[in-house]
Amino acid sequence: MLTLLAATACSLSAAEGQTLSLKPFKDELFAYPATLSSGDNGAYTVLDYREMRDINQRDEVPERRVHAQYIDPGVRKMQQDLMLKTDVGDVRHVAVGKTQGAAIIVLYLHGQGGSRKQGVDDFTFGGNFNRLKNLMAENGGLYLSPDFPDFGDKGAAQVAALIDHYAETSP
Repeated sequence: MLTLLAATACSLSAAEGQTLSLKPFKDELFAYPATLSSGDNGAYTVLDYREMRDINQRDEVPERRVHAQYIDPGVRKMQQDLMLKTDVGDVRHVAVGKTQGAAIIVLYLHGQGGSRKQGVDDFTFGGNFNRLKNLMAENGGLYLSPDFPDFGDKGAAQVAALIDHYAETSP
């Protein structure tokens, strides 16, 4: 996740060759650790990740509730629980931000046993999901957290259909 966050928070090249710089959101609390590697002029960056520092030390209640200063739950007003009907099945997902004309799209894929709701939980994972939601909402972007059945062909097809749908509405 930090690799993805670093790729979005630095600067990204838009389809037209323009650079997109994101307005900050609590950057002083989420200061980037050491860069382990970088490529594509910074579009791909791997950061030093340490669970104790990057999640657990931010928690008031370990793994349950982040300290309040790390989040801004007001972003929930831009959050929608949606279903996209596709040829490969219905894809339930949560969208935060601009569902049309988004300047950038960030997609969170949960692991086994997770759900779309995990990726929009403001209070867990050290406030990281809340930060992603706020970064996208404040920068004209879109954050997506879908449900999908597996990491096999069916799940991949559903995620691809979701990406295709929003990419078409956000050139």
